[in-house]
Amino acid sequence: MTRAFIEHPIKMYIRRDLGITVEQFGKLAGIPQSTLATWIKRERRVEKLPIDFYSALATVRQQKIEVVYGELLKWQQRYDRYKQERLAAEEGRRIYRKYRGRKMESQLLEPARRLRKAIDQLNVQAFIQVMIEIYSTVEIPMPTWIVKSFNKSELKEIGQAFYNELLMKG
Repeated sequence: MTRAFIEHPIKMYIRRDLGITVEQFGKLAGIPQSTLATWIKRERRVEKLPIDFYSALATVRQQKIEVVYGELLKWQQRYDRYKQERLAAEEGRRIYRKYRGRKMESQLLEPARRLRKAIDQLNVQAFIQVMIEIYSTVEIPMPTWIVKSFNKSELKEIGQAFYNELLMKG
């Protein structure tokens, strides 16, 4: 199921871990707020930020730079997962609407049962096979991100987000 709203790792770290606003951090660190806003808007990845940024965070947080970097990477991972779950949920709604538009909702019941089983068993292959069947029934291509993004650790959250929207909310 989709978790609580998560924003860009820069915002999350500054707001949650430092307990200040992005604007306040910019003033403390001497980094223009416009620079921070651009990084956030363009969704610049934590790994691509300049060392001066990590250094400023470490100074404000009074921690070693490697600790700050590790915490930022954890926020990046959470943010990536959150975005994948949202994408999967939207895809589940889209597929349900396709079935509903063709008055074929009842044809989702059996594949959905097998989808649920694959998610519960963390069986990536079975999950993908059912997804192929679901997409082929309404004759639309399955997005490549679905196949690329699923491994056992992600299947539970992302598969569940798709499943929930497919069956429960549509």
